[in-house]
Amino acid sequence: MPRASLDRPRTVPLDGAIVTFDRRTGVALIAEGEETRDLVMQAPRVVQMGITNACNFSCDYCSRPLDAASEWTAASAFDFLAEMAEAGTLEVAFGGGEPFAFKGFVELCERLHRETPLAVSVTTNGSLLTDANLSRLAPVLGQLRLSLHDERDWRLPLACLGRSTVRFGVNLLVTPEVLPRMESMVLEAVALGARDVLLLGYHGPDARQHLSPTQDRALARSMRLLARATRVRFAADVCFGERLGPLPTEKLGAPRSDCGAGRDFVVVTSDRTMRPCSFHRDAVAFADARALIELFARERLRWTRAVPERGCARHVVEEAKHRLPVWEEELR
Repeated sequence: MPRASLDRPRTVPLDGAIVTFDRRTGVALIAEGEETRDLVMQAPRVVQMGITNACNFSCDYCSRPLDAASEWTAASAFDFLAEMAEAGTLEVAFGGGEPFAFKGFVELCERLHRETPLAVSVTTNGSLLTDANLSRLAPVLGQLRLSLHDERDWRLPLACLGRSTVRFGVNLLVTPEVLPRMESMVLEAVALGARDVLLLGYHGPDARQHLSPTQDRALARSMRLLARATRVRFAADVCFGERLGPLPTEKLGAPRSDCGAGRDFVVVTSDRTMRPCSFHRDAVAFADARALIELFARERLRWTRAVPERGCARHVVEEAKHRLPVWEEELR
């Protein structure tokens, strides 16, 4: 298919609506009305793909299943994703493990951009980035997101990104340990070229990693201050739900009550299972794209329930009904 055709905005059905998506800009426009009310999604809009389980870091908060084998090759991953694109998937977001540890990863991204209409993005720890591979990926990626690991040197990969023309943002996991120096880390990242900052919350059983309500308020205040002090776009992970309140600036996205896990997007693991999200315990094995689409049609309504562990917005929505949101508490 000619490149011009692959770059044209695509329109696919949602449940009771349609979405038109432009992979060049990342803009998605949703329309709904009488004409669309009977439409049904045929495939997840986004596949979050753990292309490999290998990683050169061993972070204790990582959500990847440590016992999962890495079964994909560049060829099998391409075939799978090309079929998903034909079924209506608009984007693939690579994670892991560390995607750049996957053999042939740069070539896979280039081929997906060249031969399918998918938008391609990647989240990486940055340790394997080079000027050479970033030069190849610049015309290919919709976005690269660099995870800032407080215990690792993230300044070198961030400087490497700053020299490139790749569109990139940074992710920062905010734990009680990181929170006191979050502002200084963000300001340093901004000074090195970051213009898009996503703050993440911890998911899992380790109570020491979760923010308390008081720390949620401190995080919300810091985000407001940083947004006023810089020209950077800040966003909180959708998994925070409404815990941080409506952050009143056009740089700060409004909180959402639902993340879309299992409905708008699914996670595909390195050992060929599908999950509603990276933190969900449910995992169903599949053989190919056709089998995944059948699973999606059968399971997606069931998979809109919460992750059992703390940190899921769906999990806290009921308890949130019985307490004041953090922004109302601040006004008291």
